[in-house]
Amino acid sequence: MTQTTLIGKLLLGTLYTSIAVAILVTAMLVIPKGSLKEARVSLAGVEIMVTIADTPELREKGLSFHNPLLKNEGMLFVFPDAGLYGFWMKDMLFPIDIIWLDEKMRIVDVWENATPESYPKVYMPRSESKYVLEVNAGFYRKHALKSGDVVELRLQ
Repeated sequence: MTQTTLIGKLLLGTLYTSIAVAILVTAMLVIPKGSLKEARVSLAGVEIMVTIADTPELREKGLSFHNPLLKNEGMLFVFPDAGLYGFWMKDMLFPIDIIWLDEKMRIVDVWENATPESYPKVYMPRSESKYVLEVNAGFYRKHALKSGDVVELRLQ
């Protein structure tokens, strides 16, 4: 075997390994770990079905690459402790309202109509929250929600 042939085979092997690693890393980023749970939440008399993001992987993935939500759908992010949790619109395909909730599920802050084009902006609440609800853009205003309103959660 000549030196040129050996180098060619090594380069080809490195290329195949790089492709395999890239596919594996992409799968790890796109496919969240943990099982998806659903629940119903009610706010201002309106019920919506939410997917619960309660693991670091599910919270990181959020609604990225998700098809637009149906009329009464959303995602509820659950954190282990209250804190100032920022959200960005990385890989989002549609605008949303971001609603921060305290430990008693009361609305403490909102950002209306966060758009995919706003990335890499990070939307930060003014108060600590333990839960964050993402819904279709316009939901907060359409249902006349306000700070202090309580969200009721019913697990499926």
